[in-house]
Amino acid sequence: MEYFNSMENILWLIWLGVGVAFLVAEFVMPAFIVIFFGVGAIIAGVTAFFGFSLQMQIVVFGASSLALILLLRKTMSTIFAGESALDEEETDSAIGALCEVVEPINPPQTGRIKYLGSFWSARCDHPVNVGAMVRIIHRDEKDPNAFIVEKEN
Repeated sequence: MEYFNSMENILWLIWLGVGVAFLVAEFVMPAFIVIFFGVGAIIAGVTAFFGFSLQMQIVVFGASSLALILLLRKTMSTIFAGESALDEEETDSAIGALCEVVEPINPPQTGRIKYLGSFWSARCDHPVNVGAMVRIIHRDEKDPNAFIVEKEN
């Protein structure tokens, strides 16, 4: 137990705990960025285990996290993202659906529609009031979580 009495001997455990916390946070809110901070913290923990100073550990954490983000984020996100059925408009079940406007759509600003019990951003060429029915034409090319709609007559 005497080993854990000094801060230098326990720093690697702290870094390991921080790394695991970052990895768990990635599962909770997947953005595919936090995971690289977790790996950076684990790498900093290895430097702490071998007795490097706290300043060196912080530099290693920052440099390794930044390098991993810059080098691997785009590659790894395409590997883990896979192909989505929503990439092809023909298979998007939202196309053609009738929805209710819950926040007014006043071009060029977006409004909100209710589709399948969820609220979505929506754009239209013409103003649409709350309570009006609209038909989904396609997904917005700039924002896949928004729809382009047209007012139903």
